[in-house]
Amino acid sequence: MSVLKRAAFAAAIVLGACQTLAGEIKVGVIGQFSGPYALAGQQLRESIDVYVAQHGTKAGNDDITFVYKDIGGSNPALAKSLAEQLIVKDKVSILTGFFLSPEAAAVAPVINETKTPSVLSVSSAPQILRMSPYFVRAGQNIWQPAYAQADFAADSGKKRAYIAVADYAPGHEVQEAFTRRFKEKGGEIVGEDRMPLSTVDFAAFAERIANANPDVVVTFLPNGAPSVSFFNALAARGVNKSATVIAVAETDDPDLHLFGPNIVGVYSAIFYTGSLDNPQNAAFKQVMKERFGADHRVGVNNASPYDAVTLIYKMVEAQGKGDFDPDRAMAAIKGYEWKSPSGPKRIDPLTREMNHNIYIRQVQEIDGKLQNVVVKTYEMVGNPWADAHPE
Repeated sequence: MSVLKRAAFAAAIVLGACQTLAGEIKVGVIGQFSGPYALAGQQLRESIDVYVAQHGTKAGNDDITFVYKDIGGSNPALAKSLAEQLIVKDKVSILTGFFLSPEAAAVAPVINETKTPSVLSVSSAPQILRMSPYFVRAGQNIWQPAYAQADFAADSGKKRAYIAVADYAPGHEVQEAFTRRFKEKGGEIVGEDRMPLSTVDFAAFAERIANANPDVVVTFLPNGAPSVSFFNALAARGVNKSATVIAVAETDDPDLHLFGPNIVGVYSAIFYTGSLDNPQNAAFKQVMKERFGADHRVGVNNASPYDAVTLIYKMVEAQGKGDFDPDRAMAAIKGYEWKSPSGPKRIDPLTREMNHNIYIRQVQEIDGKLQNVVVKTYEMVGNPWADAHPE
């Protein structure tokens, strides 16, 4: 951004702040409300609705209003433009949403320029938080489940791993993190593939995996059709029977109806499952059912946006009287601890990463219904990526 453009942008921000109604703080929500990731956008909006239904619209001295903007697909340039619109025209003080990591990376210059606190509800690329001191993560850093995959494989006595991930940045991060951790534990990588995001034909990949004869297969793919096709291809080659398969979110509860019976026994590593037994999760699921129907199944893309709103309310509560202070908002959430539907939570005061449990889930058939069941918990996982990549 040029000097003149920065000056004009800053002037617009000041004018916008002056025009904000006293006692009202607006939150801009940048989400995937249409297009190929519309389910994630729907879950984002559901979680905000449920939080407001439980806690009301007021935090501290202010009423909170949410302003929604749709990206409609992978479009980092549009994400940046929407962030500018929300801050300048809609006069929001906080941003949230950001399903895909490139969207969050694209808005970093904007939030640095305007000092706008931004809560990442889903995007998981580890590098993002170093792009701005005004980012905080409500979901997972993708290295957290990848390390849990490696620890669970090693703890289960596995020695020969095959890694099959989608060919994009988060997939590459899972590949790097799992390899690093599994080798630390004495394991060997016997094969690895980066599979095109555009394909649903995984027969050739499944054949290579079967021929390598691993005792564990680790994968990370987008939810939906690609994941269903991949697991069907593994089953057709008998890999589900010959090796332990560990995914990330591919077998999430809202998607289980898409799979056949051959998905039973597959593991995944993630920070939430609907079967968690705690009062916060029971209340969360109850309000979800009241608002969206008895058959509604809560997934990970509900859980982290709900935690994002928890952080936003904490930021607003800290304001007191006077103009919105972004630095006071960020200070309020550093080191903040609370109990969430997905378990105990803590924001690391130095990295602004979420410290939380990572659960190893297994798909089981219970009373004729597929369900993720927690078989192991890695408690309060920190930030292994930062340990491996010191500043």
